[in-house]
Amino acid sequence: MKTKFLKLVLPAFAILLAVGLAFATESNTVSQVAYYQTSSGVMEVTIGDDCEPNGDISCTYFGNQLYAEPSLSTPLGRNP
Repeated sequence: MKTKFLKLVLPAFAILLAVGLAFATESNTVSQVAYYQTSSGVMEVTIGDDCEPNGDISCTYFGNQLYAEPSLSTPLGRNP
């Protein structure tokens, strides 16, 4: 009787544990604000954390260079 009960309960417990732990994980996405110049002025856009002030490859948004400040003095880029 005990072994029949364990054969039924242990797999069910393992499945419930797996489903519960799947919902316990979360992704850590960090976003930052970047600025770019358009014909109507300086615009703001939210980007991921892969662009930084000293990157080698330019970060762009619809073909516009992204900057760290609204003054457009520090260009953002990615490292390869």
